[in-house]
Amino acid sequence: LTEGDRETRDLPITIKTGGVVTLRSLSPLAATVAGMKEERVDAAQRVLDAQGQIRRDRHRVLVAAAVCYSRSVATVACLLTEHTVAGPSDEPEFAGARSGDSAMLSQPQSPPPSPTRSVLSVLRQRLGDACNEIGKVLLTEVTGILSSKSQAPSKEDIADLKPSGPLLLSAQFWFTEGLAHFSECHDLANVALLRCNLCQCCKIRANANVMLPRLKSPESGRGTNHHSDATHAEICLQDAADHLQRAHEAFGERDVDPATWDMVSEELGATFLVLGVRRRQSLLGGGTTPIVVQALRLNPGKERSIVEPMSRSLEIYQALGNAHQAAAAHYQLALFYSRVWTCQRDEAKTREKLSAAFDHYGAAHGYFFDAMQGNEPTFVILTLDLSNFYSAVSGEIGCVSKALMCCVDACDAFSTEAIVAASKRRSKCSRAPDDDGWFEKMTTLAGSVEERVFKLLQTLVKMEKDAASKVVKYKRMYRAALTAKMAVKNPETQNPGMFEADPDRVLSRFTPYF
Repeated sequence: LTEGDRETRDLPITIKTGGVVTLRSLSPLAATVAGMKEERVDAAQRVLDAQGQIRRDRHRVLVAAAVCYSRSVATVACLLTEHTVAGPSDEPEFAGARSGDSAMLSQPQSPPPSPTRSVLSVLRQRLGDACNEIGKVLLTEVTGILSSKSQAPSKEDIADLKPSGPLLLSAQFWFTEGLAHFSECHDLANVALLRCNLCQCCKIRANANVMLPRLKSPESGRGTNHHSDATHAEICLQDAADHLQRAHEAFGERDVDPATWDMVSEELGATFLVLGVRRRQSLLGGGTTPIVVQALRLNPGKERSIVEPMSRSLEIYQALGNAHQAAAAHYQLALFYSRVWTCQRDEAKTREKLSAAFDHYGAAHGYFFDAMQGNEPTFVILTLDLSNFYSAVSGEIGCVSKALMCCVDACDAFSTEAIVAASKRRSKCSRAPDDDGWFEKMTTLAGSVEERVFKLLQTLVKMEKDAASKVVKYKRMYRAALTAKMAVKNPETQNPGMFEADPDRVLSRFTPYF
């Protein structure tokens, strides 16, 4: 076979992996082509060997099928290449081809249908299926290893994480192989699915626990989409988004396959949102406190690098009609604008960013207020952030009172109905993100809301006193809140194990004082 893009792509898998994947070894690990350390490859092989006999046999069958199909594809592709170069007069097995057919055959853009080409297309699809299945097996092993370890692994955990690198690189190899062959036979649905699988590989590599070298912008291979100071996670997430965008480009338009298009769009929206959040955290750090030092002001390019992926995520979710995720995108945009509005170069820009923060907060608050059940922790955190934002905008009584009203909005999240509904969801083993540790989260948030309310009431009482106002509304509210707080004396409400009992017993802890 000659050296060219198509011919190189059609090389047998055994040759592509440098003799690592063969019919003798039947190992799905192809990571040695990337120069992985031998000890890590051996550790990954031990993980695969530790599986049950049936699973090991299934893996071997898939690898054997991929090797055989790749040899068949290489052989048939070689025959077609020779026929294209030699012409019909030198190729008796293609008898019946006329001069017009030969002219069409010489144009790779629109090759004429023939039995040999049909066979090649079927072989590519079978090879693509086998490669995809092998990649999924390896990806499952990687996720299993990572999920069993904490975000801050100990020295013992690091030894157990060593197989993750070779397994992930091998999964990427098989997915890339499958993608190449599905692309050759124009199987758009499978091209999109393989792109999604490669996207998952990139997202997993963004995890700090994967035992692979950390990427830098020049190493990413797609430097035009990366900033010079991009972090490892940002590079991985941008590569993930690139795969999904290419899947859309392969379809061209949604009408070709609406279901697959929407699946890719959902994944792309999530990837863009995570990418924007990562960039915000990288450039601004954590927390919600507004930036007041002009030296920390972002230049337009960096600001755009945060806003653009979040905005594109918002547009995608709105187009899909996914109101929940659209509200999440509004919330993240609000958090960004609420931090940068204080350090703009002029008053016009300050007003623009401040207005954007209020708009996005309003959109997120409106959705989660109406869809509070099941989203109580998220809603309470949102109201606390919005309350802090009002306080940061102005110390006048108007803004401080609105900050208090934000906390009052959180009352329904601690209601009897919310607690009973959460208890029922827990009994059904709900896996929704906000249902994971719901009672523990809400206990912590109840204390935060209580502390915030008393702080705001103290500020408002002082403002009333300084203004010599005849209306003492906030003083009465503060007195009522103190009375309610003193009335809660049952020590059982302080016991974390109380949530194992009837949820009605904890109502006194969650019932707001105001």
